[in-house]
Amino acid sequence: MQVDWLINNAGYGLPGHYQQPDWSEHAAFLQVMVIAPSELAWRLLPGMRARGHGRILNVASLAGFAPGTAGHTQYAAAKAFMIKFSQSLAQENRAQGLTVCALCPGFTRSEFHDVTGTRALMNRMPDFMWQSAEAVVAEALEALDRGESVRVTGRVNRLIKAALKLLPDRMAERLASGQAGRYRAPPPTM
Repeated sequence: MQVDWLINNAGYGLPGHYQQPDWSEHAAFLQVMVIAPSELAWRLLPGMRARGHGRILNVASLAGFAPGTAGHTQYAAAKAFMIKFSQSLAQENRAQGLTVCALCPGFTRSEFHDVTGTRALMNRMPDFMWQSAEAVVAEALEALDRGESVRVTGRVNRLIKAALKLLPDRMAERLASGQAGRYRAPPPTM
């Protein structure tokens, strides 16, 4: 079987303080968000390299550039891993004709927030913060065509990323913490 495209897009959120879920839930989260995409790339890279072409798109998130927040301890960390992983793979495989890109969307209209039970909270967000899934896919294809190793989708998200780079860490953490509380269901208390 010949695979020329790998799109690692499986994922979910694991809300709650770090000590609340059993370790088995954390292990399953890491399996889906970090281990499986890494293994899939490892298994498919030899064939792509041998053919001299292939594309790997790792769906990360704007959250990978933002400070982590209480109640979602591993999400931003897993997305930051996908960004750095994609950058490294892109460098290792560019000369062999492969394109690897971390796609970093922000708020995207999809079923994600229905599954996490946060749709009502998310509906409070201003409309300009959202992108359609189709717009995100269009930017992903453009990024792959251009050979980009990281693509943050949407102007608003690119502005947020730029602002986060300029802010001192403590200020960014306070800002992220305050905003997260407005749009996330509070994690159960311990």
